[in-house]
Amino acid sequence: MSQQIDAYLTFTIGENTFGIHVEKVLEIKEYLEPKSVPESLPYIKGVIDHRDQIIPVIDAAAKFNMGNISITPQSCIVVMEVNKSENGDPFSIGVLVDAVSDVFESDPEKVRKIENDFKPGYINATYKINENLVMILDTDKVFNEKDIIALDKIMSDFENE
Repeated sequence: MSQQIDAYLTFTIGENTFGIHVEKVLEIKEYLEPKSVPESLPYIKGVIDHRDQIIPVIDAAAKFNMGNISITPQSCIVVMEVNKSENGDPFSIGVLVDAVSDVFESDPEKVRKIENDFKPGYINATYKINENLVMILDTDKVFNEKDIIALDKIMSDFENE
């Protein structure tokens, strides 16, 4: 009987390490300055052109109430797919992070699930690699309904230009 192995991309925000399932990752891009968006949410850095599509770029540190990303040569944008809702269409989003660390494979039995009442709800598990704790994100829960509406508006405004 074979076990399913899950793979996660890890990245850092400050001193913290986060992981997202590789099936959600579309691309890792070298940092480029996004075009600013007036009157947007504080964590939206702007928009970039990604494969002939305008996508919003989120400052992950600002979104997680951890300050702001300080741009360094290691800073990059992780382009990922996020679902608008359980039945919604997926869309692409760029997430600015301090650095991409690694990809690791985990045995599902070693991933520690976090109870449903834990806040923030988008961290659904942890995984320990050596002495480093990786917080596994549920990318579909990072953005609430207000966020999705704002992101949809940004994307439609730029698509209509």
